[in-house]
Amino acid sequence: MADLFLKQGKQYWKTRPGYPQQLFDFIASKTPCHDVVWDVGTGSGQAAVSLASIYKSVMGTDTSKNQLEFAPKIPNVRYECTSPNISMFELEEKIGIESSVDLVTVASALHWFDHDAFYNQVKWILKKPNGVFAAWCYTDPKIA
Repeated sequence: MADLFLKQGKQYWKTRPGYPQQLFDFIASKTPCHDVVWDVGTGSGQAAVSLASIYKSVMGTDTSKNQLEFAPKIPNVRYECTSPNISMFELEEKIGIESSVDLVTVASALHWFDHDAFYNQVKWILKKPNGVFAAWCYTDPKIA
């Protein structure tokens, strides 16, 4: 997956649209704590930037170093390049310990993931019982 964006990182950053602030406000209304977010498949950080205005700490991960190079540098956002099939060891080392994240987000990237492995990681890292998982794509969002 990361190879797809090796040469187009800058173009992707310039042309990828953002998401409406109302989406982030809605998601934030569902998380009792606004401490830590893991933005998976962050690309060049479009969602991470918006999340950073609400949450204390945002960790954006992607498998493409090139994409991450164009992500905006914001004090409360940290970007990490991860392997395509992140192990539990790498998850704990780079993201956090069990039950340590308030929100896990995936903006227009869920189709890249091994769903079974990813959902197990989400269940493991989200705070119990109030952690929230939110995924969306570029369509007219319907919030349920």
